[in-house]
Amino acid sequence: MNFEEQYRDLVALILREGIASNPTKGMVFNYPCYTIVLDKEIPLLTTRKIYYDGVIGELKAFISNASTQQEFVDKGCSFWGAWANEDGSLDVDYARLLHDFNGVNQLERVINSLRNQAHSRKHVVSLWDPSSNAKQVPCVLSYQWIVNGDELDMVWTQRSTDVAIGLPSDMLSAWLFNALMAMTTGYKQGKVYMHLANTHIYEEHVDGMHELVRRLPMHSASYHLSGDIYDFDLKVVDYVHQEPIKFRLCV
Repeated sequence: MNFEEQYRDLVALILREGIASNPTKGMVFNYPCYTIVLDKEIPLLTTRKIYYDGVIGELKAFISNASTQQEFVDKGCSFWGAWANEDGSLDVDYARLLHDFNGVNQLERVINSLRNQAHSRKHVVSLWDPSSNAKQVPCVLSYQWIVNGDELDMVWTQRSTDVAIGLPSDMLSAWLFNALMAMTTGYKQGKVYMHLANTHIYEEHVDGMHELVRRLPMHSASYHLSGDIYDFDLKVVDYVHQEPIKFRLCV
């Protein structure tokens, strides 16, 4: 199955079998875990419009270690303002821990190890800091890369998965991150294995999710990707999609 079929199956599964719970941000229907596998195809949903520029800008902001709302906006991402402090600063553990976890630049360390110790089992970036007081701690626990012949695969492990709003963006971000790491370290782009825990749909998103699964997918977009992890350009070509479905961000 391609990415959209896997996503639609997850949505249908939660709508059918999800257990109602009320953790921290409102009533949700929750399913414990699910895995989505992404391949070379760019994972942009066609059953609703995905505003991909913000997702690309978010990854650029993480890679550049942005720490203010304005830096995110400058990279093309406007949605992190929901977690900004009054002075515009952001407690962004995604960026902070990528570049400095107890003095270790995890991104540079993994790039170097992929180049010099291809078959190591330590190509890991951890994003879980139990001492963090950030307003929004990462929903992603870790990224791990595995060299598979001449291809680079990625294992993306997520502790909490907002299926309506977060997951469509996460799929694109994971796919793009792996493609860029492969380009930067001299491998071909491989697969991304997204291990998703606590997959959930907010109660107020249920109607929109029912509408999505009633729609038929369209043909996938194509793309042009150039550069490396620190300076890249992604151009999406022929992205055909159905009408947007509005979901309110639950923060």
